[in-house]
Amino acid sequence: MKKLLTLIGVFTFLNTSIFAQTTVCNISVTPMDTTICPGDSVFVKAIGSLTGPQSFDFNTGTLPASWTVSGGTNFSQPCGANSTATNYYWASTSGVTPQIATPSFDVSCGGYIQFEMKYSIQGQSAPCEGPDQAHEGVSVQYSLNGGATWVDIVYYSPGGYTLPANPMTTASVASGPTAYTSWNTYTITLPPGAVSSSTKFRWYQAVSSGGGYDAWGLDNVFINAGPCNSAVINWSNGLQDTTSFWTTPTQDTTFIAYVYDTLGNYVCQSDTVKIRLFTPTLTYSLVDEVFADCRLDTTIVQVLNFANAIAPYGTTWSTGSTTNPTNLLPSGLPQDTVMHYVDITDGCGFHYYDSVAYIINQTLAFDTIISSPSSCVPIGYVSAMVSGAITTPAHNVYYTWNGPGAGNPTSTNASVWTDLSGGWYYIYVEDAVCNISDSIFVEVKDAPSAILEATPTSGCSPLAVQFTNKSENATTYFWDFGNGVTLNTNSISEAPGQTYTGTSTVQLIASNGLPACNDTTTVVITISYCGCTDPLAINYDPFAVVNNGTCIFPEPIITVPNVFSPNGDNTNDVFSMDVLNGTNIELMIFNRWGDLVFSESGINPKWDGKTQSGKLVNEGVYFYKYYVTPYKGDKVEGHGFVHVFFTKK
Repeated sequence: MKKLLTLIGVFTFLNTSIFAQTTVCNISVTPMDTTICPGDSVFVKAIGSLTGPQSFDFNTGTLPASWTVSGGTNFSQPCGANSTATNYYWASTSGVTPQIATPSFDVSCGGYIQFEMKYSIQGQSAPCEGPDQAHEGVSVQYSLNGGATWVDIVYYSPGGYTLPANPMTTASVASGPTAYTSWNTYTITLPPGAVSSSTKFRWYQAVSSGGGYDAWGLDNVFINAGPCNSAVINWSNGLQDTTSFWTTPTQDTTFIAYVYDTLGNYVCQSDTVKIRLFTPTLTYSLVDEVFADCRLDTTIVQVLNFANAIAPYGTTWSTGSTTNPTNLLPSGLPQDTVMHYVDITDGCGFHYYDSVAYIINQTLAFDTIISSPSSCVPIGYVSAMVSGAITTPAHNVYYTWNGPGAGNPTSTNASVWTDLSGGWYYIYVEDAVCNISDSIFVEVKDAPSAILEATPTSGCSPLAVQFTNKSENATTYFWDFGNGVTLNTNSISEAPGQTYTGTSTVQLIASNGLPACNDTTTVVITISYCGCTDPLAINYDPFAVVNNGTCIFPEPIITVPNVFSPNGDNTNDVFSMDVLNGTNIELMIFNRWGDLVFSESGINPKWDGKTQSGKLVNEGVYFYKYYVTPYKGDKVEGHGFVHVFFTKK
């Protein structure tokens, strides 16, 4: 959605015709000349009036009728010509602070006052010496009570800017030419408080440094005074009798406001109102290329000199940055060209695309990095050479080695490092603009390597362990078996087996006979307390941590009755088995013809003399069969006969 353009500034055009010998036509249009974005709307407004005599000057060398003045009455050209090369009022400061005031005017329709004014430059000769302190400027004021009291409209500071009122401070604000030290025309829109049928105006200098100092001049005063609604405004686009309208142009457009009196007589017209539709014409400055001497460098670029477009301006880079200036990042390669793209937008939302080539040309590089192997005594070395280094009188090429190992604090500042032990070594090189780093490994050759194998390495006490010596580059061996037994030998194959009753650490030192030329290795033999760990076993050991497979479990003890009477007298009413050392019983009952009449499993199955359908069986002999599951091992099988008979209750 397009925004409405905010319009500022007022342009006034005075066109005078002889109407009834006294009529002056005034027309003010805003805006007069503006540029908008496509789709924006513009509010055009005109203020017109037909007034009586209201223009005043001092061409005759006298004060206009009903005007008052104090602090000097010089109406000539004491300090050079003005815009019309005629006499003007020059405010001298001979003992009385200067001021000049108008009579009362009917400004009940609002409007403005217009005048020409000039300050002298500070330090010139009297009577052309100008104001330079903050409180020595001129205030434009109005009065609604005939001059008894005055109200500030605007204060023109000697510094060349306006304030709401005189600050009344002695601070120095000017010592040379400013915007006010040449003749210029000033227009002041009347504030609401000044709008009345009887308003006086004055130009008032509250403070001066004394006679002959802080001089200023006034001429060609115009006051928009007269009855309201005395003008009819028609427009060149066909609108009639209206002072304002909204328009949304689709192309460059012009308007003219025509002023008529209430009788329909043409009196005057405004200058041409121009509304231009903005097109993509933004210009700016942006470098095509930036250069870096180091792969890790970053650089700042900025889009500059925005012109010929509507603000605000925005920049969005391919890096995601929306700041201007922005920081461009390299690729990390020593030679590369990275293209960074930017999308530039103006206040109308038009896009302009551009790019910057980031060229990295790092010349500093490693030519060679070499190492020589070490032994069990430090005889190795490392060396590095670079090319393409850039130096200055204050900065040479610096080499720094450290190691072995990345975190080792041992280092040297040289391209070559000697008398080294084995391991990784790291080189850092810095010239005047860049730095590079790398690493190299120093091997250790023909050093003893202690290698020990033990079989087994854990078990129950007592544990017999066999050892194998697979050491390399060694001639003598020292064994400490960790059980009080040690051995010095020159034979790699001499490694007697040992028996362990407790956890022990076995150590082997392999050496080639030279001082500090040995290597050590160890192996731990872990001995556990073993026994039966199953609480159900007869020989359960609560202190054992490893089950050695020696658990002994009891056999089931089975007792089966051979008779029962399921007659409901609560005596021997069910048939059940007594089983010790069993975890489950599977019981089956068959009649004499081999038919299954009962089947149940569990820790204590019971037969109440009924068939599986719930019918009480007949007296007689029945065959039973069972399977008992012991704590460990196979099921125990058994069978037999049970006599069912019924007795009277």
